[in-house]
Amino acid sequence: MDDVATPPRSGSAETVESGVLAALTGLMSRWSSSDVQSRIAQGVGVALDASEVRAIYVLGMRGGAARPSELAHQLHLTRPTASKLIARLAADGLVEKTVDPSDGRAAVVRLTESGEHTLTRLRSAGDGLIAHATQGWTAEESSALADLLGRFVDGLMRATPIPPDDPVAARASSTEPEPN
Repeated sequence: MDDVATPPRSGSAETVESGVLAALTGLMSRWSSSDVQSRIAQGVGVALDASEVRAIYVLGMRGGAARPSELAHQLHLTRPTASKLIARLAADGLVEKTVDPSDGRAAVVRLTESGEHTLTRLRSAGDGLIAHATQGWTAEESSALADLLGRFVDGLMRATPIPPDDPVAARASSTEPEPN
């Protein structure tokens, strides 16, 4: 049986915040696990490992393109590890590395048409998992979850700004060009 975090019961000594933290930790652990991400990819007929799936998602969230350093930061990878990941995705025809149109000295990783198609299939599979998890919910309950979760994420982003001394964040937001 999976260890799934549950919110505190009424009258519990556990705070609501502790219950939210436990549920969020359980969700993040389960959703981002290599097993779940690989199964999602296999389910839509693509042979990608978990890091490749996450890279496709991140590029999709960023409009289909990002600098290699930004991708590394978002995926919590070192630049050399991100470079190897980008090379694998490029070899599979899912991304291409091009010159940044806003700074000709920098590189940008961009989803190819095949990468966009893969992203669409992965998102569809994710939508299916969410539909399955909320099966039996009313439309109002599903809508409330989406609204509250969006508000929660916005609040969390405001509450956890990137520290100015974070070397990875500093490199990711640097104006230094990346080699092509």
